Amino acid sequence: MLKSRIATALIIAPLTLAAVFFLPPQAFASFMALIVLVAAWEWTAMMRLVSRTQRTVYILAVLFAIVVVQKTLPYFEQAIFFVASVWWLIATVLVMLYPRASALWCGRVSKGVVGFLVLVPTWAAMVYIRELTQGPWLIVYMFLLVWGADTGAYFAGKRFGKRKLMPRVSPAKSWAGVGGASVTVLLVTMTTQQHLHFSQNLSFGIYILALVLLFVSVVGDLTESMFKRQCGIKDSGSILPGHGGIMDRIDSLTAVAPVFALCLIFFDK
Repeated sequence: MLKSRIATALIIAPLTLAAVFFLPPQAFASFMALIVLVAAWEWTAMMRLVSRTQRTVYILAVLFAIVVVQKTLPYFEQAIFFVASVWWLIATVLVMLYPRASALWCGRVSKGVVGFLVLVPTWAAMVYIRELTQGPWLIVYMFLLVWGADTGAYFAGKRFGKRKLMPRVSPAKSWAGVGGASVTVLLVTMTTQQHLHFSQNLSFGIYILALVLLFVSVVGDLTESMFKRQCGIKDSGSILPGHGGIMDRIDSLTAVAPVFALCLIFFDK
């Protein structure tokens, strides 16, 4: 399992970084849209849509939303990322209350709306951040936080993980894993801070921001786990050997990207 994860990561990471650094803006937007649409297809499984026609209609609806957001992003970027951030606050509560509050979101329509709130702002945030002065490097920093947190949590949890974090949602996650992830993101931030030249407003609080993004990444991961558990599935798909589906790989990123984008706007990066 670990060998498959590493092998897949060694293929995905260079391709993703190449897209971040070398694709022109519209091509990068299309690249991200493709990833989001594949994730949306996987999301329809968690909606329990079995008809190919229904699943296709949902994909087209997500694509239409991306097109609309692309045309309005320069005018409503802050509102889009704010709404997404509010959703992740709500998701935090839903995860903490699972399974007691599952009746609030277990319907197909509810899960369909959540899919829009999860996926479309992710696309918008990636496109927005990419266009900033240090956009590609900020995306790399975000990737390092997410990947570093995942790696730190895996090894710390494997070695010390006795006390479970949210056993009803994801039995494999532990408080030791959160500790390992915290150490990792702080080390990543310490290493990259001087190279990213964060604004004066952000530089002093960059470590706090890193921990906030870690918290959000955990919520993103747990939220997808909650939806999969409610549907009785282990992985969102099987397109990535050792990782499952696209949604399994980007679950934390879907939460981190819009929150990070909103913070960058607020601190005028």
